[in-house]
Amino acid sequence: MSEIQPVARSNSNEDELNLARQGENNVNDNSVNNERQLPSLPDIDNSREAWFYVIASFIQEMLFFGPLFSTGIYLKYYAASPDFRSASEPQISLIGTLSLFFGYSAGIPLLYLYNHFPRSMRPSMWAGMILCSSSLLVASFVKDVKLLIIFQGVGPGLSGALCAFPIVRWIPEWFDKRKGIATGLIFSGGGVGGVYMPFLYDLFLDKLGYKWSLRIFAISTAVISGMTISFVKPRVPISSKSNVIRMPMPNFFQTFFTSWGFLFLFLATLLQSFGYFNVALFLPRFSDTLSSATGAGLLGAFNVSCLISQILWGHITDRISPSLAMSFSSGLGLILVLFLWGFNQDYLGIKVLMPFAISFGLITGGFSSMWSQSAHELLGDQSLDKEKMSLLWSGLSVARGIGSILGPTIGSLLYKPPSTMSTSGFHRWGSAGSPGLIALVAASLFGSCLISLFNYSLNKFIKPLLKEKSMRLNANSTNCDIAASNYDDTAAGANLRGTQKNPRIHSNIIEMNTRNW
Repeated sequence: MSEIQPVARSNSNEDELNLARQGENNVNDNSVNNERQLPSLPDIDNSREAWFYVIASFIQEMLFFGPLFSTGIYLKYYAASPDFRSASEPQISLIGTLSLFFGYSAGIPLLYLYNHFPRSMRPSMWAGMILCSSSLLVASFVKDVKLLIIFQGVGPGLSGALCAFPIVRWIPEWFDKRKGIATGLIFSGGGVGGVYMPFLYDLFLDKLGYKWSLRIFAISTAVISGMTISFVKPRVPISSKSNVIRMPMPNFFQTFFTSWGFLFLFLATLLQSFGYFNVALFLPRFSDTLSSATGAGLLGAFNVSCLISQILWGHITDRISPSLAMSFSSGLGLILVLFLWGFNQDYLGIKVLMPFAISFGLITGGFSSMWSQSAHELLGDQSLDKEKMSLLWSGLSVARGIGSILGPTIGSLLYKPPSTMSTSGFHRWGSAGSPGLIALVAASLFGSCLISLFNYSLNKFIKPLLKEKSMRLNANSTNCDIAASNYDDTAAGANLRGTQKNPRIHSNIIEMNTRNW
């Protein structure tokens, strides 16, 4: 028996070790990464796969958002084309505004979709590529502006959202210490596309017309996107077999409707978008009577300055309050609109339009780069909640999407082509781009500046003052309670000393206290 017992213990130890290993495997399988396959993952920040991800994502942004920022060239062509002579100015502008609206506003529904169905993210990127190419191909065969609104507006805008939001969700998997520079490089793709695509659009429209231009870009988008989309993938692959444990999403109502701070940010972004997208979409139209290359040059210069502005204002918000930065951006943009654009006496004055395009892009083009710090400031101690941060960022993106469609739609009603303006109109304020349109842009930026400044004052001065006053009231209340308690103890002690001399009174007090208990 003495020789058998050690053997039994050895087998028991091996069994316990095997059970422990099985338990560890079960725990790992049931953890948050149970949907992920974990053999030999690439390194974070420095791996070759991580930078392939950046390059491929940059190309995707360039292909899908570069055209959205360059639609003004097509709008100018359609307005002058005999094929669309019967179309009104608001109808033509909807081609550009709807593409921007869906590109910006689809974030919240896609965020909930990807949270419930994580395996749908990669297929959605392929679906976005197919949708964009097929929409442009169909648009090349139509002659009705209403159909162009659907196939050149809604289709490419929605496809841009389908391709962009999975990229946003996967960036934290690939980068930690270099997340900022990786994000900046990826989203600069849209700005780079907005720089060179106006010149390509102008060249193809001039040589081939809009039909073959759309077909060429549809085919090139499918080929280039199809070659690079395979490199846009999560660092930790999603398993196709095991169950996926989903992260709980923040409460929608509590995130958006219980904070005055978010309401102010939403309104400031909405009004800024009213003014910004009127300039972005109508800028090529300001030079209608000049060569088409002039309009492309204006839009290209504007997009270059917006690309620089994203980096500039992102750097500024690391050092000052984002609400204060928003008020500076809108206020300086207002000054440029009133004095540089508003007092331009010559409608064809490229000497004024080019400086205005560059300076306005530098001042107002980086508004969206302030959203991350704005959400961080709004959440405070909860800023580490990535799901809530993403939801707030998507909410501000919706505000920008709404502004991108409402602002230019109203602006198109106020815009007056040069053929409808009298000669005397070139000698009054606002004649360089229609007084009503300039007034709309100026009023929108003024409202955004005021709301941002009030939000900054609320966070910087009013809230701390109210908090300090509340603390003083609580301190005074506490002191009063302590004083009252001491008084009660003193009075009770005095009564007790008085009743000790009279046993009957003492017994009555004890009986009364017992009844109270």
